[in-house]
Amino acid sequence: MSDSSGESDTAADKTSFATALVAGGLAGTSVDVALFPMDTLKTRMQSPQGFLKSGGFRGIYNGLGAAAVGSAPGAALFFSAYEVSPSVSR
Repeated sequence: MSDSSGESDTAADKTSFATALVAGGLAGTSVDVALFPMDTLKTRMQSPQGFLKSGGFRGIYNGLGAAAVGSAPGAALFFSAYEVSPSVSR
């Protein structure tokens, strides 16, 4: 059923805190896994030593695990806060 503002109040439309937490963690980790190699290459191209001396294409995945583990909690909290904030602000 919709109210006068056009917003739906059904339970199926509401995202639980736990769902937002897991979705945020997975989204943050997915982004880091996908973009980490490109960011590493960009950083090496900007190095004053030059691309090849700073490592070239070797080891572009070094440090990926730490970056992914570090981004998951932040993204999870961001998604959860974003989902909870509209209900708190009403």
